[in-house]
Amino acid sequence: MNLEKYNLSAWALAHQQLVSFFLLIIMAAGCLSFTALPRDEDPAFTIKTAVISVDWPGATPKEMVDLVADPIEKAVQELRWFDSVDSLSRNGHSEITVNLLDVTPPSEVKPSWESLRKKMRDIAPSLPEGTSEPAVNDEYDATYGTIYGITGEGFSSEELRTFADNIQRDLRTVKDIGRTVQIGVQPQQVILSFSARQLASMGISPDDILTALKNNNAVTPSGDLRTADDRIRFQISGTKLNEDALKQITLHAGGRAISLPEIVTVTRKNAQTPQPVFHVNGQPALGIGIAMSPGGNMLQFGKALDNKLAQITATLPHGITITKVATQPAIVDEAVDGFLHVLLEAIIIVMAVSFVSLGLRAGLVVAVAIPIVLALTFVGMDLAGVGLQRISLGALIIALGLLVDDAMITIESMVSHLEKGEPLRKAASSAFVKTAFPMLTGTLVMIAGFIPVGFAKSMAGEYCYSLFAVIFISLLSSWIVAVLFSPLSGVWLLNGAKVARHDDARPGRVAGMYHRLLAFTLRHRIAVIASSVLLFVIAAWSSQWLKSEFFPASDRPELLVSLTLPQNATQALTEKETRRLESLLSNNQNVRRYSSYIGTGAVRFYLPMDILSDAENTAQLVVVAKDLAARETLQAELTTVLQQQFSDIVTRIAPLELGPPVGWPLKYRVTGPDFNQTRIYAHQLSGLLAKDTRVTGLNMTAGDPQRTVKVTINQAAASLAGLDAERIAKTLNMFYTGLPVTELRENTHRTEVILQGSDEDRHNLSGLEGTLITTATGAKVPLSQVASLSWGLTTPEIQRRNREASVTIQGDVIAGQNVNRVGAALVPVIDRFRQTLPAGYKVAVSGASEESDKGNDSLMSVLPVTVIVMLGVMMVQLQSYSRVILATLMAPFGFIGVVAALLPTGTPLGFVALLGVIALSGMIIRNAIILISEADENLRSGLASQDAIVNAAKHRARPIMLTACAAIFGMIPIARQVFWGPMAFAIIGGLVAATFFTLTLLPALLSYLLAWESRHSAEQ
Repeated sequence: MNLEKYNLSAWALAHQQLVSFFLLIIMAAGCLSFTALPRDEDPAFTIKTAVISVDWPGATPKEMVDLVADPIEKAVQELRWFDSVDSLSRNGHSEITVNLLDVTPPSEVKPSWESLRKKMRDIAPSLPEGTSEPAVNDEYDATYGTIYGITGEGFSSEELRTFADNIQRDLRTVKDIGRTVQIGVQPQQVILSFSARQLASMGISPDDILTALKNNNAVTPSGDLRTADDRIRFQISGTKLNEDALKQITLHAGGRAISLPEIVTVTRKNAQTPQPVFHVNGQPALGIGIAMSPGGNMLQFGKALDNKLAQITATLPHGITITKVATQPAIVDEAVDGFLHVLLEAIIIVMAVSFVSLGLRAGLVVAVAIPIVLALTFVGMDLAGVGLQRISLGALIIALGLLVDDAMITIESMVSHLEKGEPLRKAASSAFVKTAFPMLTGTLVMIAGFIPVGFAKSMAGEYCYSLFAVIFISLLSSWIVAVLFSPLSGVWLLNGAKVARHDDARPGRVAGMYHRLLAFTLRHRIAVIASSVLLFVIAAWSSQWLKSEFFPASDRPELLVSLTLPQNATQALTEKETRRLESLLSNNQNVRRYSSYIGTGAVRFYLPMDILSDAENTAQLVVVAKDLAARETLQAELTTVLQQQFSDIVTRIAPLELGPPVGWPLKYRVTGPDFNQTRIYAHQLSGLLAKDTRVTGLNMTAGDPQRTVKVTINQAAASLAGLDAERIAKTLNMFYTGLPVTELRENTHRTEVILQGSDEDRHNLSGLEGTLITTATGAKVPLSQVASLSWGLTTPEIQRRNREASVTIQGDVIAGQNVNRVGAALVPVIDRFRQTLPAGYKVAVSGASEESDKGNDSLMSVLPVTVIVMLGVMMVQLQSYSRVILATLMAPFGFIGVVAALLPTGTPLGFVALLGVIALSGMIIRNAIILISEADENLRSGLASQDAIVNAAKHRARPIMLTACAAIFGMIPIARQVFWGPMAFAIIGGLVAATFFTLTLLPALLSYLLAWESRHSAEQ
């Protein structure tokens, strides 16, 4: 192709004012785009999970499984992108968790949930009578990044709730506010406690009380009076109950009127079925969780919230305090500022490399290219909808070391032509002819190295997608700048500069050392090739000692502390244990603040969180340390405290996660047809795992059996007495648990009125047999007359996965141990245990290993596409199978440097580092292409094979080393980052090794290739 005809550099030099105008427009657009880009802490990714809740009051766990959960699970398995379904069935309640495949496209998730809702509406009529319609919660990923805790000294819970309602209402006026939720709300109930024996002695049945309450609280139209000109509304008093009105209700028995307070005790208290409790710094509180609407700017949203909160606080009475429990805008502001400082460090480092290696004027040409490329990149990010967050900012820093490559190659070629004595303009335009196409193909090869990141179909791939998007935009922008703007700035900045003639120039110290090394390499080709292969074999063998992980822990200061009591523990006991831990935190110097969620897990204030379900025996504390160092100290202290003072319950302390949530890193799921037998096998496996001293915190998701009283009804006696099972069950429920009979409508809240037995009677199980059951005719029959009682144990909940009984064993590793290495050591134990299981029972590995495999498999599945694209681009440039193979063979030698960098530093080869290794191959192949292309160009100009290789290696050595140094030193700032450190180390080590082998091994291999081609040509 005649590149002179399409010489963009020559066109830019011929239209300098137009190009400079475009440059000003680009810089202005880049500044505007940078200020408009949304800011966030982490990129959003789609959580492909929905939860279905369904109630059937009175049903046993077995009945819930067989008649409710099972048909729902069958319907769920028909979803197109179905992966797995987990269910948890308790007395009268089932919770079914639906998981879509990790490869599900994000655009297909919402339609899948709509299909799920339709299936639930279709299946509802076929469920048992009395079953609620299945409720689908598909907003499982709602993230409440800002949480306010509201405490009120001297205020009742109802008054505090009123303040919380008003505060929530006012906050709803803030721009870009999304969902809001109240946390820790304790619904009130009005309890009417009665003595069954007193009612019996007065001839009153509970049904009489129930009827009187309903009749006095009915909302019934009373009609209108219409005249010729007006309408007059009738209002009937006594049809709206409140606590005072309750005391005025009168019943009639034995010919006399009896007021309600004579036969019941009226008290107001929190609901007897506990709702999750919220504490802030050890004090009972209400919370308001706030999520920003999609597309909003987190920093602007945070400022708007702060302004509104200041207005609200000024109107609150003394004693009401609002505490910021979670402040995502402040964290985002700090994170973005931190990354921008790191980006600035990287810019300064790369510019310094340019000045030192190229000199002041030539280095300034490269330095000028950086802001232009960044401006184009910001415009591209704005158009692509990619904001500033952890991944995109890290990608900018990674790209920074790469995007100056093209500008360096352009200016280096320009200087080379000037050294030969060519005029400035001709030297600037000649660079395009010689380097533009190889630079483009090399850029495309580097971009292809990041294809697995952009197209990996997994949550991990979605999380890291912006890495590919930013690299793609910035590298293409760098090529455009290198062929359009760099020649122009080179003409401006190098005008009048003195450049030594090529014939007179002597190689410097570094160049002289390389010339001698190159000569040695070509004289001892076999030794060089053999030693290089040996080093690669040693690196591959040494890689077995590399640590591995999925994603590192977050660098945020929070620690999540989970407490799990025995299955039958009450929420009151859970709160007592939580308060005991809170007292230990209150005076800890490393703690900034802490919040507690009792009866549930922490609300999702951070997207990559493993959310716990509501349960009375569960509590989770979010402890915010003063800084990262304090977090490490605090974690060690709390680990010791939990082991010593809370050893009788299951505890876990862990920092927040990065990437898709995992939770307990070690998980082993035992499944089979029978739940009780599955639990037995899980106990056996747990005992085997506990023998490994590196494993800690082992626990099972299946709890202990629960005590029960079995009431066996004598059908003949019950029928003779005029009773049936339903009436007996309702009476026991009303007497011991409480029966909702009506409600008080108080402003915007509704308060249930509960009719139940007195506390003295309810807590005295010895009197259970004497419980009086009222027949339809009003007769009182003791329970012992129609039923017999027996004590026993029962399974309080049944867990299933994909319609099989399931129990998961969960655990962690002790400090200093690698999860993947411990998991690998446990594989033989698991395999031996599998062999002892009968048919139908299985053990599956879950946790960090499963999630890591999903992420890595998603990368590997796209790797063939990467290879095809790379080979296609190389073939277009090199147009030779042998040269394409030769360039490709250079990629594995970068792994020598990867192992040399990761192994001594103990840096794990996780998902992020693996991305770096894959991307590194593109960088290596790019340099190989440029050197091979120059050697071929020298051959076509008439040089002998050996001279063509030597001249190409000598000429390309400086730009290859310069671009490698820019990339290597540009990585140093992010090498300190928790998330990007593994990738930075992998690329730094890999590029050092790859640059050495490209300048030594590649000429040796190329000389063999050209010699073989020469002999083959002579033979033909």
